[in-house]
Amino acid sequence: MQLILSAISAGGLIGASNQYLCLLIVAIAAKLDWINLSDPMVFMEEWWFIAIVAVFWLITIAPAYATSLSPGVMNVINTVVNAISGLAVPISAAILSLASIGVIVELDPELRQMLETLQLFNADGGIGITGFVVAGSGAVTASALTGSKFLAKPAISTATGTAGTTSAPIYATLENVASIVLMGLFIILTRINPWLLVGLLAVITLLILGVLGYAIYQLWKLGKGIGKVLNLIETQPKAGLAVVSEFFVWGSGWLIWEYENRGLLRLVLWFLWLLLIFLGVPAVATALGTALAVVPPLVPAAPLLGTLLELTAIVAGLFVGLRSASGLLCTFDGAEKKAVGTTAEAPAAS
Repeated sequence: MQLILSAISAGGLIGASNQYLCLLIVAIAAKLDWINLSDPMVFMEEWWFIAIVAVFWLITIAPAYATSLSPGVMNVINTVVNAISGLAVPISAAILSLASIGVIVELDPELRQMLETLQLFNADGGIGITGFVVAGSGAVTASALTGSKFLAKPAISTATGTAGTTSAPIYATLENVASIVLMGLFIILTRINPWLLVGLLAVITLLILGVLGYAIYQLWKLGKGIGKVLNLIETQPKAGLAVVSEFFVWGSGWLIWEYENRGLLRLVLWFLWLLLIFLGVPAVATALGTALAVVPPLVPAAPLLGTLLELTAIVAGLFVGLRSASGLLCTFDGAEKKAVGTTAEAPAAS
């Protein structure tokens, strides 16, 4: 049971990361003899397999960083790539589940006899009945996590106000980083105790479900907020436009309603944010490029890091603008409730 659940957990980790990079890391690690695979899975060490997986990985991440494309074109490309990758998730998870069996057995010799007893692979080098169960379970687990992650992405993008050109590279970077971290943990935890892989999958599952729940909640809140703003624009045009203005230029909405202290502070922060985007981040990116130049293999990483820093600064600014606009909207709500309460008490006082 330990071997089966650990193998299923290893395959399920694909659902929280980039499936092709996970396979690529395991394949390269096997090629370099850092890990050992079971005989039926040694094809992963072949250059043809590594090349195919690498090509699919590049095809997956390329559209996310193609900021020169228009949002419409990029969204179409991303949709097609995600659809194809989504269909391939079960296959990738099944391969990784079966590949992890050899890694777990090699690092934990006590499980070697269990491998033969469970008939995960048959005498001819093919997949046994139990092996199909492991592969299928890993595929289902990874597909469920991928589906939850897929549902959370648009909700988070909508709630944070990020478009495809901003959110796509962020998600792609996070998934690639997750692949490296999770595959590293896969090897480390296997050396300690394969049961820890089950715990890792449980933690990852809870985190993804938590993010999904948070994204749906934020989307619901955003819907209510947009409804309030539209209603405010119709009933009190000045107040509604002040909220919209506050989102784009922090402090402007507060100044319109003569909240000078709050408005001026936010306006100064907004100017500092613009300076960070147009001057600060490019300067940091240039410094990173100079620092990485001493290590030639890392030179291509400089533009990627610069883009990531720029996108992070933009998203942070949009979030601050959203929070400031929400604060101004709550001020109007409080004033309206106070006015209604005063009106209701007037007859009683008379």
